[in-house]
Amino acid sequence: MDVRRLAGVLGAALGFGMAAAAVKGDHYGLRDTVGNLSTPWLLVAYLAGLTTRRPGRGALLGLGATGAALAGFYLVVAITTDDHSPTLGEHLGQVLHKNRLWLYAGLLSGPTMGAFGAMTRRFAPDVRRAALRVTALLLMLEPLVIVAARIVPGWREVIHWTLDPGPYLVEAALGIAVALRIAVALTSRHEKSGNIGHGPNMIHYADPSHPRHRHPSECEPADRERSAEALPGSGPESVPDRH
Repeated sequence: MDVRRLAGVLGAALGFGMAAAAVKGDHYGLRDTVGNLSTPWLLVAYLAGLTTRRPGRGALLGLGATGAALAGFYLVVAITTDDHSPTLGEHLGQVLHKNRLWLYAGLLSGPTMGAFGAMTRRFAPDVRRAALRVTALLLMLEPLVIVAARIVPGWREVIHWTLDPGPYLVEAALGIAVALRIAVALTSRHEKSGNIGHGPNMIHYADPSHPRHRHPSECEPADRERSAEALPGSGPESVPDRH
């Protein structure tokens, strides 16, 4: 990968992190939930990995993209919040220390999703459709994890912040819509491929009564004559004169 493309990947990830922090703000409820959605963070690493066909390189790209996104996110958080620190650097250090759990999670999710993206690029026959499937799956799985956190013993302590259900319902609906769109496209594609060779210009001999499907002895004389004329070198003009 050239330097320009690498800079583009990391720059896009940095911009995403800063935008996510701006959306989240220092609030609870709807904006807090949107800013804390996990699927976009996983897709940042996955899309970075899609730019290469090597899983090892994809893992590094996923790690770099996740790190850039987290850096942009917490930089904006440090700028927009005030804990009376004397300098921005000290405040940023405190913010990173307070949220170190998510930094550790990024060390795991970034390389994993990046390598998975590279494997998709390398092995999937249709990369675009495969990427859409992964996106739909992630969109549908996150709301299920949030619901499980409410009913599975011990999970409530892991996912404990105040959440607004609206964004998760939209996320699930979007995932289902993408999955249905892929299914409809595949069905349409199969139907079109099944109709190949059935156009009006194609000649079919599905009728068992057609001379092509009968033994010559079963054909009428006229049919035998037409069949003989259709064969190269079998017409009356091809018979040499005998002198």
